[in-house]
This record gives sequence, C-alpha cells and structure tokens, in this order.
Amino acid sequence: MREAAADAVVLLKNDKQILPISTQTKSIAIIGPNAKIPMISGGGSAALRPTYAVSPLEGISSAAKEL
Repeated sequence: MREAAADAVVLLKNDKQILPISTQTKSIAIIGPNAKIPMISGGGSAALRPTYAVSPLEGISSAAKEL
C-alpha cells in the first residue's frame, strides 16, 4: 500500500509550476474515459451518499471560467 501511495504522488507534483492554472493558459486537455463521470469514494465501509458530486471535467471547466 505504501508503494502504491508513493507512486500515486507523482500525479500531484508541480515540477514545471503549471498549477495553479494561470490566466495565460489558452487551452486545457481533459483526457480519459472518466473525465465526465464523478467518482464518489469506494465501496463497503467507505460508501457515502454525497449531497452532490463533481466530475473532473465540471471542476476544471468551472475553475477555468473564473480566470
């Protein structure tokens, strides 16, 4: 589990100072089959009933409009 968690941290690195998205950004690519699908937690004891869910596409689109 620790090795999997350590490997996943790569997604959060900001080596090239891309985040946060600046006003100079002209386009954003949101790629993948789950971009439009909100994923809520896991199953079993991690199951939740959220009041709302936001997909990656909705979240990024909303944030980009504010720039």
